[in-house]
Amino acid sequence: MRFKPYALVAPAVACLLMILPLSVFAQQAQRFEDFEIHYNAIPTGLLNDAVAQEYGIVRSRTQGMLMITILHDGSPIRGRVRTLAIDDDEQVIEVRMREVKNDDWVSYIGTLEIKAGQPVNFSVEVRPETGDGPFDLGWRQTFQSLE
Repeated sequence: MRFKPYALVAPAVACLLMILPLSVFAQQAQRFEDFEIHYNAIPTGLLNDAVAQEYGIVRSRTQGMLMITILHDGSPIRGRVRTLAIDDDEQVIEVRMREVKNDDWVSYIGTLEIKAGQPVNFSVEVRPETGDGPFDLGWRQTFQSLE
């Protein structure tokens, strides 16, 4: 049976977000040669109180959280992550990403204001500490109401 390094990401994300319903939380990943970038975005109102407090995140239905993890050959590594959020009115917001660590795991999180039903285009540039890249990825997401 072949070892799948990306299988390690799910438990780490689950620890951080404290078991969100799968219908609400969909982790995505994109591969760039020996690198895999995992990314997701959720409303912060879905976070467990203890987790939100530990990471200094305000729980709210109008606040979204991004999480980016850089894997190199299946192991999490540090890097620089630059994220832009663009709404349908073409307002561009730079999302400040910060590093969070959990044992041997490192990820990058950032928050932004969101509106239920309004789509957001995310553009992310990742520069691993190895000097490779930059790797660019993007996606469009509509945050649903928590009510």
